[in-house]
Amino acid sequence: MEDYLPQEVLLNIFHRLPNKSIGRCICVCKYWLSLIKNPSFVSTHLIQTISSNKEHLFLLKLSSQETQEIQYSLHFDNEKFSKYLQLGVPFKENNQSFSIVGSCNGLVCLMHNLYTYNYTFVLWNPVIGKSLELPEPNIKFDSHGAFEAFVGFGFDSCSYDYKVVRVLRLLEYENESEEDDEVAIEVEIFSLRKNSWKVITDIAPQYDIVERSSQAFVNGAVHWIATKRKSNGECNNLVMSLNMSNENFRELILPECLVNENPMFLTISIYEDSSIAVFRRNYVRFSDSDIWVMKEYGVAESWEKILTVGRYEGGVPRALGFRRNGGVIFELYNGDLVSVDAKSLEIEGLGIHSASSGYSFVDTFMESLVLLEL
Repeated sequence: MEDYLPQEVLLNIFHRLPNKSIGRCICVCKYWLSLIKNPSFVSTHLIQTISSNKEHLFLLKLSSQETQEIQYSLHFDNEKFSKYLQLGVPFKENNQSFSIVGSCNGLVCLMHNLYTYNYTFVLWNPVIGKSLELPEPNIKFDSHGAFEAFVGFGFDSCSYDYKVVRVLRLLEYENESEEDDEVAIEVEIFSLRKNSWKVITDIAPQYDIVERSSQAFVNGAVHWIATKRKSNGECNNLVMSLNMSNENFRELILPECLVNENPMFLTISIYEDSSIAVFRRNYVRFSDSDIWVMKEYGVAESWEKILTVGRYEGGVPRALGFRRNGGVIFELYNGDLVSVDAKSLEIEGLGIHSASSGYSFVDTFMESLVLLEL
């Protein structure tokens, strides 16, 4: 096949093709496969996909009404929220024991339920059907005792590397410490390029951790909701971020009304691809749910409440994410997914139902060839 078209011409054609077409091309011959699997081609194709991304997709995880099993699918961000692709899963058993850490550049990070102290992490490209189980991390129950953890996933654009982050609060160390306000934190980061974990305890922030806290990867950093203990015993919420390139932590201030809120009621999300938002949902009093967005990233004064939703269909809706048209996707108490217009408050059903409320996950998604080279 290489005798008919020069390599430069083939690569120029491949770079212009969508991922589905590329998937068919790799089956034509070994020579085409070798060109497409080349890491240089994969990275260049990703850059072109990002710059020309016209089809906005959502990754959706929910509990199937028919089988009660967890299912994954891709949907267009259009009026009907049309299904684009039903996804297979990269594991045969314990489907419900895995949760999504986050997605980035077409790659999804999955982790096994933390409460089992199972250390299984999987990087998964659902479109090309490739996955990679990560090696065990260094910090485990056997070596460090009980812990609570943040987990994050993002991309280091400087080294073109995908990284998984674990920020762990070591509970047994704190129980043995004589200092009442001492928080024992360790941090370790997995590098896909090196296929290994490293511990970076010298920069670990002294924050309380909300187990299974959500994450938002934006502007090259992973963000979580954290709690900082003050010398007088008070605890204040804040946004903690970790830059994926220089691996430095940073604090971002929350709106005053959220600083002393129960951190279990707060969820962080991406806002308009360039900033962050915080969803507050009081599921104890079942009162209401509201959304705060940081209009200008890093500027504390730019926080603005854009939406408040009260009880609906027997409970308080749970915000899942933003649409391109400014709407917000909510999961209702009965498991239905709806879209709410932030200005008119008009509610539109998406025709999607999760058998178990609380399991649904929505995140923006972009197709890519990442992991194809493995």
